[in-house]
Amino acid sequence: MKNLILCGFMGCGKTTIGFRLARLLSMEYIDLDTELEQTAGLSIPDIFSRFGEDYFRDLEHQAVAGLAKRINCVVSTGGGALTFARNMEAIDPLDTVIFLDTPFEVCYGRIKDSGRPIVCSTTQEQLRGLFDQRRAAYLSASTFRVDGSLPADEAAQAIITMLNLS
Repeated sequence: MKNLILCGFMGCGKTTIGFRLARLLSMEYIDLDTELEQTAGLSIPDIFSRFGEDYFRDLEHQAVAGLAKRINCVVSTGGGALTFARNMEAIDPLDTVIFLDTPFEVCYGRIKDSGRPIVCSTTQEQLRGLFDQRRAAYLSASTFRVDGSLPADEAAQAIITMLNLS
């Protein structure tokens, strides 16, 4: 195992669980969205509004490809990152992808007032459709699945147990 990569829908717990998991395993923590913002010098909503989604997805792909040079990291991806084949192809085969499988209602409760561009520009029903569409990609991309609605420490411990790292 080289890196642990967390995927799942917006609000599934990638950042919170990822940070706790990294701490428990004494690994470096990387939030891919934060790295994108630092690289661009703009917030993600600003990247979307100024340059559009295609530009954002190109930056995201560069960040995912850059993970191949990293080791011993827990990585929280953006909600759409692992729904693109080119990003999946860029991940090192030694990385372990974990899907934080969280019910839509829980995710929506966490993101509805977040100001995220996609949340602000779509209805709850449209987000539900996106959730359903992306879920198949997350399942396909991942080696393991963990309940993201668990408290963060419990979810992190479940990952450690699942990977036999305790």
